[in-house]
Amino acid sequence: MQSSALPHAPITAAFGAELERGINLQGMDDEAVDALQQLAAERGVVVVRDQVMTMQEQVDFGRRIGELFTTPVARPEIPDEIIVIHANEKSRFVAGMNWHSDVSSEEVPPGLSMLRLEVTPKVGGDTLFADMRQVFSTLSPAMQEFLLGMTARHDPKGHYLYVGGVKRLDELPSAVHPVVRTHPLTGKRALFVNEGFTGAIVGLSDRESSALLKMLYDHIAYTVRAQIRVHWEPNTVVFWDNRVVQHMASWDYYPDKRFGFRVTVRGEAPYLDTASAH
Repeated sequence: MQSSALPHAPITAAFGAELERGINLQGMDDEAVDALQQLAAERGVVVVRDQVMTMQEQVDFGRRIGELFTTPVARPEIPDEIIVIHANEKSRFVAGMNWHSDVSSEEVPPGLSMLRLEVTPKVGGDTLFADMRQVFSTLSPAMQEFLLGMTARHDPKGHYLYVGGVKRLDELPSAVHPVVRTHPLTGKRALFVNEGFTGAIVGLSDRESSALLKMLYDHIAYTVRAQIRVHWEPNTVVFWDNRVVQHMASWDYYPDKRFGFRVTVRGEAPYLDTASAH
């Protein structure tokens, strides 16, 4: 089934999609799940409203897409594959308040992430998403060529197991990935450095690396045409493809509550297909 077989509306001309209301994720056959993955690869972000499910049902759906990351914490009431997203009047900050791709410090980082919110604030609490394909394509041709073939070290400073106090930094993986990667389903190239995890560009001095990364992070932040905001309603599910998308939380609803669950699907080791000019 092609992605076009799932009724949806674009969020912007080139980025994001929202499925028609009435579609039930749990009622999808394998062909429809494949189409959902293709749509996420093409549009980067897919929003699905009115999805009532248990944590285990969310895990089961995630497994239909691929292998899930697990959280090695003894929580008898919560499946190991679930990351709890929670903020309330006692919260002093929320995780992910800078542009990032989920746990890119893993040797095999995530493909799709699937977040479902059960409780949403009355106002605020949107998630911002940025399309790294558009971000890369709007760099000058000379800068694009300069970045091809470069690699960067990704460190676990933003890893959910470190932020949550479960593991020390030295217990978590670091990885070296291409600065520009190719999406395996679409062949599109995307910038793959992020403020949450990228430590340095390999082969450059600290000063050179810091200057280049700052320029790239500024370009991500200022390329507004490559960004969307998703407004949450209770029981909204959002899928995003970490291979080509970064996201950021907006901490603008204190002291209201925001509560939900994420499962994260393992992708593949990032690579650059030099034969592809996309």
